[in-house]
Amino acid sequence: MKKIILALAALSTLALANESTINNVTVNATMKLMEQGLNDVQVGFIYHDKDKLNRGIQTLQGANSIFSNVDVSVFIPNNAKIQVTKNINANLAKDLDALKKSVADKKYAEATEDYSKVLNSCISCHTIIRGW
Repeated sequence: MKKIILALAALSTLALANESTINNVTVNATMKLMEQGLNDVQVGFIYHDKDKLNRGIQTLQGANSIFSNVDVSVFIPNNAKIQVTKNINANLAKDLDALKKSVADKKYAEATEDYSKVLNSCISCHTIIRGW
């Protein structure tokens, strides 16, 4: 009986969690993935480790796809800024595809330029979300 009561209490707590809390957890966890992906790409470049580069790109692509499902209106009250973040998300996906192709083609100089575009997308989004 106690287990049932505890389970119901836990379920009711989860039911009370609002979308903002859920999105905040999602965003924080996804940002950790983005950070890991960026680190892996950088280490891959520094140590000429193609596997590390590809793992980083995959991590970034996965994290970016998560962001495409986050309701950013919880964090951004301005509708124009919401559209801009959606555009950044789409641009980031294209930049990551270009980065992946450059690495696959062993065009590492181009890959660093593609990576610069990836970082630019990150900074652009942070400028909007965090008001930099």
